[in-house]
Amino acid sequence: MTRNQQKLFIIVVAGLSLIGLLAVCCVLINSKPLHLNKAEPKFHAAYPNDREFFETAYKFSGKDFELSGKNVVAGIIPHHLLAADLIANFFRNLEGQDYDAVILIGPNHFLLGQSDIITSAYDWQTPYGVLGQDGSILKELLDIGKIRVEEDVMQGEHSINSEVAFIKKTFPNATFLPIILKPNVDEQTATDLAEALFKIYQNKKVLVLASVDFSHYKTSQEAQQDDKASIAAITGFDFSNIYHLAIDSPASIYTLLKFSQLSKAKFNFLANSNSAILSGKPDLSSTTSYVTGFFVREENIELSRIQMLFVGDIMLDRGIKEIINKKGLNYILDDLKKVNFFDGYDLISGNLEGAVTNGGRYYKPVKDFDFAFNPKTVFELTKYGFNFFNVANNHFDDQGEQGMEETENNLSNFGFDFSGCKNGVVSDCSATVVTIKDKKIGLVGLSMIGTRLDLEKVKKVIGLLKTKTDWVIVNIHWGEEYDIYFDMIQQDVAHKLIDDGADAVVGHHPHVVQGVEVYKGKPIFYSLGNFIFDQYFSDETQKGLAVSLELSDNGINYALHPFRTTNGKINLLIDTERDNFLAEVAKRSSRQ
Repeated sequence: MTRNQQKLFIIVVAGLSLIGLLAVCCVLINSKPLHLNKAEPKFHAAYPNDREFFETAYKFSGKDFELSGKNVVAGIIPHHLLAADLIANFFRNLEGQDYDAVILIGPNHFLLGQSDIITSAYDWQTPYGVLGQDGSILKELLDIGKIRVEEDVMQGEHSINSEVAFIKKTFPNATFLPIILKPNVDEQTATDLAEALFKIYQNKKVLVLASVDFSHYKTSQEAQQDDKASIAAITGFDFSNIYHLAIDSPASIYTLLKFSQLSKAKFNFLANSNSAILSGKPDLSSTTSYVTGFFVREENIELSRIQMLFVGDIMLDRGIKEIINKKGLNYILDDLKKVNFFDGYDLISGNLEGAVTNGGRYYKPVKDFDFAFNPKTVFELTKYGFNFFNVANNHFDDQGEQGMEETENNLSNFGFDFSGCKNGVVSDCSATVVTIKDKKIGLVGLSMIGTRLDLEKVKKVIGLLKTKTDWVIVNIHWGEEYDIYFDMIQQDVAHKLIDDGADAVVGHHPHVVQGVEVYKGKPIFYSLGNFIFDQYFSDETQKGLAVSLELSDNGINYALHPFRTTNGKINLLIDTERDNFLAEVAKRSSRQ
């Protein structure tokens, strides 16, 4: 280490020892909320209250991030002061930005106090002067009823006192409000807090920061793997996984992400490190890791970005019908709804594997696998955001011509958009155009089970759509059932669809998840597997994949969301099981 790094490290170690002592003292203090009176001091203090410490942190070089002219609304910083140079670099990049107030959210490390959400009405003494509290923001937050002022708790909380000097140095004219969250602040409470902050943001230029350290107590290599998953979840606004990440305050990150989503801001990664790297001791067996980054609001984002979610096969007859009759559709989908799986999408689509007939009636011809769905059940899917279906598959005509006609009428009456003809047919019914945020998306539905498609007709359909839409996405029913690897026929057809102008290809039918390929910069998802289906006879048929697509002028970005069905109920895969399954999908993508 350099002399400056050694000095900073010594100060940090001494500081962490003092923090530990403060923690013991805080436990002994009665944690009732403090009722302010004139005899009590009205200041908390930065830690350390030593200007030289912070000036030393700013001497380290760091990454320059071009933020001039950009609207930064939020950010992530560590509070472990071994990472003081990372914090300083974060704030150095914000110099010149102007804010009325800074709101800092962090963990309640010592789990003290009466409330799950705690704030302060005091000013903060820092080496750069007094950082004044914002009384107007405090009043607005107190009015929501879930937050309390508890000064004795705030006094020793290093997720706050380690940051205030940086804030005062960078934004000398801004006011300040700290918020600390206990771990039991759940998704709904975090969402409520984010919405309250967003309301404040409408009338005041505020910067919302999350003071959060990431992976703990692991080797440097393990921490880096944890951080890779965390950064991906944050970048992709993957709310379903935030509370499963290796971070010290999921509630703080969840609140920040919700606020940033409401503010139409995207994450811009700045830096990632850990205590083994920063201390020059790569063999440390127990580290803390750090991530910094900015959330930048993009103007007119409502017009430039479209969010879509695609799932695989949806079958609402047979065993699924029995579950719905006994327990309701909510039994199947509500675990996903609780983790906001369906939130934030402009279009949610699935492959509807059967006919939607009046009253769910069955008509000739009779087949071995003969599916008919009650329109009331299909309509319930609107509660989860479904608004589009692919109907091109080998079960669309299960109830004959009458069933197909009733399907189209029922879906239209309920406000669903859809595309697709019966298996093997390419015609006017193969495509539809939907308008989202002044953009037009062409959605093509194709099915080639036991038959070949007329690819010249498909080319004409896509070509016509390209002249009147901004993007074209193809749903296609194909492949061999239960084969986890896509075949050469699928790949040849997929590549031709892209060559003809498709921007993405979404496949289904095999009832298992197949690989993913990017061809000429365009994604191909060969099979998403089952979404709602009663095939419980194998592990593979009970695992599925949802795909979220973000369409923008810069192209299409995608994210994969694996899940499992257990006794009919769908839950997202998390942690090791999620990582292992995605690794398996990557293996299947090689088609070896």
